This record gives sequence, C-alpha cells and structure tokens, in this order.
Amino acid sequence: MTIVNIYVDGSAINNENPNVPTLGGVGIGVWVQGHEGTHVYWNVVNDEVNDLVVTIPNGHIDMPVKLALGATTNNTTELAAIYGALEMIRLSNWEKQNDTYIIHGDSEYAGNLVFGTWRAKANKELVAKTKSLLNEVRDLGIDVTWKHVRAHADNQYNNYVDYLAKSGAYNVPHAEILTFSQFDSPIAA
Repeated sequence: MTIVNIYVDGSAINNENPNVPTLGGVGIGVWVQGHEGTHVYWNVVNDEVNDLVVTIPNGHIDMPVKLALGATTNNTTELAAIYGALEMIRLSNWEKQNDTYIIHGDSEYAGNLVFGTWRAKANKELVAKTKSLLNEVRDLGIDVTWKHVRAHADNQYNNYVDYLAKSGAYNVPHAEILTFSQFDSPIAA
C-alpha cells in the first residue's frame, strides 16, 4: 500500500479590505512515499477557478477544472483547494490500486465542513459540491482522509503549498515558480 500525501492551501489577499479587489489563489502539492509528485496552483478570477488540474503522481495529464467560489475569501479558497485535491484523485484513476490518500490542510473550517460534521452557514453551494466530490471518490473505493496541520509552522510541505497559493493569487508565471526542492533548500551564502 502506498500513502499519498496531498497538501492544500488557499489564499485571499486583501480579503478584509472592501475598497481593494481580493486576489485569490489555490495551492496543491503531492508527495508519494516522501518523493515530490506534482504541484499545481490556480489564480481565482471573478470568484471562479478556471484552470487545469493534473493527475497524480506525475502530472502528465491536464484536465480542465471550473469551480465557482461565490466570493473570493480565505474560506472559499481553502475549500477550493480541497476540491482540487479530490479532483486530482478522481481523475488519476487510482481506484485500481490499494493506496491511501491523506489530504493535509491548515483550515479547520474547510476540513471539518468537508470531512467532519460541521454544517455550513455560508458557502453552502461550494461545500455541497466539495462534499459530493468526496462521496464520489469514496464510492470508487478510494481511501481518502483529512489531517489538520498548523499554519505557518515548521511543516515545509504546508509552507510550500502556502507559497503556491500566494503565487496563484498574485498570478505569478509558471516559469517563475520554485519547485519544492528549490523552495525547501536554504540559499547558499
């Protein structure tokens, strides 16, 4: 059995300032048996993700994904990150293998709404769509669970997807994005 760790994060810059447009981004990173698989980041435009999701573990197949967030907030981008991870699992056709997927994220809100027993008071449509995708993935016989991690702590994987989410929010060109190895290595003096 292979354990596939997927780290997710969302970012909403200027979220609290009604006078400035909110910049939204989503980051997703995959590590299989401790080795870097693939990573994606999305820019949120007009409260919607309209980009590509890649397959696990190698990212050789790109599939379009379109997801309306309702509003670009920290909570909706976190939910979109979980949705993206679930879509990667579903599209990767891994139901033929006996793998376990663990989605790690720093949003207790998003994790408990999708994987737990919390009920949505806001973002109901996005939560319902994400929970529906989780059920679809589980109906395929795929083992997928949620694990909360502390934000902005000593977890290099979570810090990397935070970097990807912010890169998505600022619409950083793909050619300028650091790989995990580059991100995690200290800069030589």
